[in-house]
Amino acid sequence: MYTSIVKNFVKKLIENEFQLSTTFHIETEKEKEVVVLLKGESPILYVVSLVNGSKINLQNYEIFMNEYLQYLQKSLKVYYCTNIIALTIVVGEFLEEMEYDKQQTKDFVMKQEFILEEHYSHTWWYLSEARKTIEMNKSQAKDILHIKQIALKSLEEKESCSLEEIVTQAKQKTMIKNDKIVVTWVLLFINCFLFFMMVLCGEKENYILSYGTEYHAIFNLHQYYRIFTYCFIHADIMHLIQNSVYLYFFGMRAELLYGKIQMLLLYFFAATGSSILSAYCNDVLAVGASGAIFGLIGAVFVYSYRNGKRNVGMNYSTLLLLVIVALLAGVLQKNVDYFGHLGGFLAGSLLSFMILQGEKPDRRREK
Repeated sequence: MYTSIVKNFVKKLIENEFQLSTTFHIETEKEKEVVVLLKGESPILYVVSLVNGSKINLQNYEIFMNEYLQYLQKSLKVYYCTNIIALTIVVGEFLEEMEYDKQQTKDFVMKQEFILEEHYSHTWWYLSEARKTIEMNKSQAKDILHIKQIALKSLEEKESCSLEEIVTQAKQKTMIKNDKIVVTWVLLFINCFLFFMMVLCGEKENYILSYGTEYHAIFNLHQYYRIFTYCFIHADIMHLIQNSVYLYFFGMRAELLYGKIQMLLLYFFAATGSSILSAYCNDVLAVGASGAIFGLIGAVFVYSYRNGKRNVGMNYSTLLLLVIVALLAGVLQKNVDYFGHLGGFLAGSLLSFMILQGEKPDRRREK
């Protein structure tokens, strides 16, 4: 049964842009009893391993893995990363009879406390094939990149192809798929295209006046389209560059964490909240994507708060500090729409909280 689990697990992780490690493997009787997969998502290198608890001496494996992580730390520049998040999943309690101490294997994993070093962390899970559950020490991360769902699904399906065939098929499937970071790139393209079109046509001021968010135009003249159009208009090139950097950084994370559709919902819901609060509290015309971006920041912040510090590639306390500094900066700087930022952040945080409350934690990623 372990072989089938490995095949399904490897297939799903490769489809999620992981790669099989070629420098670390343990085999017995021509079967892969340990598989290790890597995924570089700057600044984090994710290292995920699946271990056959009935065949592998876990104490020896722990030594091997520590040496491997030390080796990877010296090679982080190759992956354009600075930190490692490692996850070891030990598979045990098979349905068929096994001649090994199941309880001893489980106890070993359950005693493993979360390891957090300067440049890497290591999480241990115990996957029960018989009971279809994942257990871990209370100090361990509860989920990482939705791998918990992938591991549990690997128990349900049977795979007849060989591991080599699965790897080849999964890579081919990944190659023909669109890049997962699609929505973020589309939004960036629209913002840049509209800005340069306005400049080249000499219509920048007219576009700002016609599509910016403003109380009288929206609520008295009923030009409700301004609630959305303002977030695609930027005042100057620096305004565009600053928003583009933040949109890429937080849009990418929101899209991976919530999926494309929910990321779009978060973006435009935050844009709406930003526009309405800005129109009510300001007496000037406002443009720019920063309100919607603050909504994405709020969404990533809520996700990190609910699921743990180590699931978004950024420490939770760092995110909190970033939010506070960004909101305060809007108060201190001139020509910055503070109420737009605050409205977007509150709207994005609220919707993301509703999304995460309404769905099970391991069903929130859209492929």
